[in-house]
Amino acid sequence: MSASATQVRQWSEEVAADRGSLSFLPLARAYREQGRREAAQKLCIRGLERHPENVDAHYLLGLLYREGGDTVKAFDEWDIALALSPEHAGSRREIGLLCHAQGDWGAAVRHLEKALELDSFDQEVRSALEDAWARRDGGGPASSPSAAPVDATPPAAPPGPAAAPPVVAVPPAPAATPAPSVNAADPFTVVMDEFHAIAGERGIAGAVLMDDQGFVLAGEIRVGGTDRAPDVAAVLSGASPEAERALRHLGLGGWKGILVETPEAIVRIAPAGDGLVAVAGSRQVPTGWVLRVAARARESALKFLGGSA
Repeated sequence: MSASATQVRQWSEEVAADRGSLSFLPLARAYREQGRREAAQKLCIRGLERHPENVDAHYLLGLLYREGGDTVKAFDEWDIALALSPEHAGSRREIGLLCHAQGDWGAAVRHLEKALELDSFDQEVRSALEDAWARRDGGGPASSPSAAPVDATPPAAPPGPAAAPPVVAVPPAPAATPAPSVNAADPFTVVMDEFHAIAGERGIAGAVLMDDQGFVLAGEIRVGGTDRAPDVAAVLSGASPEAERALRHLGLGGWKGILVETPEAIVRIAPAGDGLVAVAGSRQVPTGWVLRVAARARESALKFLGGSA
């Protein structure tokens, strides 16, 4: 059932009054139904800044990317959703159908079998699965013509484990902060180990914690093999009070973070105590993934600052 004009207005007012409101999700769905895909996509990305583990938001963003012709980012968003919730039926279904459309029969069978368990009445999934079974086992296409690609955009490459670049699957998020390799009681060792682990994530250039004077407290951001964290810290010094002052002047409350996008990178900047945390990722990974990694970095930084105070 489509949202009424009254509901859309109510959700819009709630999001305008509180940027952390979960009403961004039904509002984004309503915008998508109205054909306002770009507005819906912006709402999802902004909502994921505050709620990086919102499974349904990642799923909806994946649908929007697919409808915009970007099947790589769509796959990544659904993969994030499954990392957060392996039983999420919509994401399992869409990844299975996308794998089928791209000719990755093994991955298609794996995902579509699970999707059919979650919804045994989904005829499109059943037809695609029968076709994938036949093709995987060396036969020709199944007789049913309904196992057709889910979108007309020519795929770049299969996203399954045996696929070739450029399709990139986002790895599941770590279940817990990696255990420090040295003195576990030392807060600095803990935060350095966590930032080192973050820098090892696919597509992440690094994470850095800086104080309000622009000095690096922990972490690094490597570009071309060089640690650019001191340069980043110097450029961003003073950003926190300036953002706070500007938002207070506008009556918008305290700031929670800034997302900067360039042709080469996505950078998430967020306050941490009196300082800042910055996480840089490449444009090859979805924005939602950078936001999740940045949330981990900020949480680790706040623990370090609390423990070292």
